[in-house]
Amino acid sequence: MKAHTILSRFKHTHTHWITATSDKFALLFAFLSILTIVLRWRVLPPAVPLWYSHPWGEEQLAHPAWLFLLPISGIAWQAITLLVSATLLREHPLFSRVLFLSSFLVNFLLFLTLVNIVFVVT
Repeated sequence: MKAHTILSRFKHTHTHWITATSDKFALLFAFLSILTIVLRWRVLPPAVPLWYSHPWGEEQLAHPAWLFLLPISGIAWQAITLLVSATLLREHPLFSRVLFLSSFLVNFLLFLTLVNIVFVVT
């Protein structure tokens, strides 16, 4: 594929209001997550509960720098959504919209998780 074709596909992913709005809000929640970590960094304890799938206790704790994993995961999810949607938009526009909505939901839930962790430990 030529670079021009790929760029034009990315441009067309935001033609519908659902995809444009969900994309903006997903990135907003990722940015707010990073901002929350940066603003609360000084008051974070040396270990924060992050690995909830592990047994209760020290195994759940991680260095506060691991909190950046949440917004980075959200941004990665958004990038994958953009790539898949750019590829499938013409053939499956509804699937593309559902992907963007799921990306918004993932970023929103990651933001809520981060806020919950940060405000529980501070």
